[in-house]
Amino acid sequence: MGKKGLIALVAVLALSIATVASAEIASKGPIQISFHGSIAPVKLPRKGLAPVGVQMGAKIKTTDKSVPPKLSKIILDINANGRFEHKGLPVCALGQLNNSSSSRAKSVCGDAEVGSGNVTSRVKLPDQGEFSSNGPMLAFNGRYKGKPAIFAHVASTGQLTLTYVIVFVIKKTKGTYGNSLVADLPEIASGNGYISAFDLSLKRKYSFKGQKRSYVSASCPLPPAVNIASFSFAKSTYVFEDGTKISSVLKRQCKARG
Repeated sequence: MGKKGLIALVAVLALSIATVASAEIASKGPIQISFHGSIAPVKLPRKGLAPVGVQMGAKIKTTDKSVPPKLSKIILDINANGRFEHKGLPVCALGQLNNSSSSRAKSVCGDAEVGSGNVTSRVKLPDQGEFSSNGPMLAFNGRYKGKPAIFAHVASTGQLTLTYVIVFVIKKTKGTYGNSLVADLPEIASGNGYISAFDLSLKRKYSFKGQKRSYVSASCPLPPAVNIASFSFAKSTYVFEDGTKISSVLKRQCKARG
């Protein structure tokens, strides 16, 4: 087999791996997490950056139907070939979102919106049993303790209305994952609630000083002879209050153009 044929075979095998790994499930003890995530479009420039949208999330359950420990931290590591750009983008103040409805949050911080999603919480109140609370999440560009951040405003409805903000601090890292979104989760329903499902999509195009920009951009830097391959798109890590930590690497594909 010639060099070009070998490269093509590697690309096909990588694509097959990406397809098989589209639904990642990881567990530790009775805790089981189904991770998901995607990037769009998948066809990206070999050099330079192009606007993209990214989506990540997970569903948490237990295999023995017990109540899982509360989720205390979420870490979303994004591949180093992606970039977050916030220069010139309006900034939302965290105080504007506290105790706000979704409509109020959008009204006061709509020009800083960078994404959306959904959160499902489980709440167990004394003498009232356990019930679900589901609602939309709106993501806004912000700053937290001097660092760039995403303020994910949640307003869940159901038997009990829940309103809170998840602060994802954006950190630059080295290696495969050049960007890390780190969130310490707030107390839910006075400590009686916990997150059971989470989904966040980030996508925003805007203009600054006459130039078109994108909140998230990415490239697909493959060698000239390769047009499609699998790559480590992201790594999700969920940390629970009892110290349990569950991670999963999300393998996805990109197609090179140019």
